[in-house]
Amino acid sequence: MSIFASILRSVYKLSGAKKAFALPEDALRKEIEKQNRHRGVFTPTDRKAYYETIAVNGFLCLIVREHPKPSERAILYFFGGGMVIGPDKGDLPVMRKLCRETGCDVWFPFYPLCMEYCITETYAMVYECYRKMIGLYGGGNVSTCGFSSGGALALGIAAHNNAQPEPLPQPRHIVVVSPGEVPWNDAERARMQALDERDVSIDYAFMVTVEKFMRHGCENVPAYMLSGSRGDFTGVGDIHFFYSADEVLYGALPDFEEACKRANVPYTVSARPKMVHCYCMLPIFKEAKEDFAKIVDILKK
Repeated sequence: MSIFASILRSVYKLSGAKKAFALPEDALRKEIEKQNRHRGVFTPTDRKAYYETIAVNGFLCLIVREHPKPSERAILYFFGGGMVIGPDKGDLPVMRKLCRETGCDVWFPFYPLCMEYCITETYAMVYECYRKMIGLYGGGNVSTCGFSSGGALALGIAAHNNAQPEPLPQPRHIVVVSPGEVPWNDAERARMQALDERDVSIDYAFMVTVEKFMRHGCENVPAYMLSGSRGDFTGVGDIHFFYSADEVLYGALPDFEEACKRANVPYTVSARPKMVHCYCMLPIFKEAKEDFAKIVDILKK
């Protein structure tokens, strides 16, 4: 493990950031509201790329391009935050890097959070983004990518698409970093709980508590929207998983592998020990740079 990766892990551990995820529901809600005061929709003002913001289902989606005209291919890219915490401008350098190094346009939906909306409304918005992208770039030219809860959405697009009466073409590639998942069976719960002590970022308790936020009072929510491994990924080109081997969400991998096998979809897994949650979306140290380069290689094919 590189010195920077070791320092980052220690910083997470000493910061006590994980404790927030184990708070009781009311205290957790207040903490989320506090964090969201400094997050949300942003409009880039730099000239490092070409930017466009469009409205989709009443919400905004940022489009990042290397050139003024649309590229031939695109990535639908999702931020993380447990479906409850919004993005910040720190996501922008990663979007520009993806855009520049893959040759793809990057669409970044400011999707509705489950502090105010049911997860079904989140899916309605992001799926409409996907529909617009298929219309613009064509079938086989759109991939999805995301980290944490954004990884759940990147996978969920495929499952949601297969649940439609008239499905669109499936994503060319799906690349996910530590995809979120509400544990739904005893084996998955046991694996996540066993990893809890080694995870310095996320507490297992949050993966259970978040279901109530995601439902937002709605009972009739499709299972794949809460637990992506229960979805049908049939028709996807390929799926690629990146994890820290020492995080709670790594416990969901066997269920995702089974979902890929059921759908007969090719998949790969990369899991590094002792990394922090979603480490490779911070490509400024050795391990993160190496795995981000792998993500780029996949998405530019």
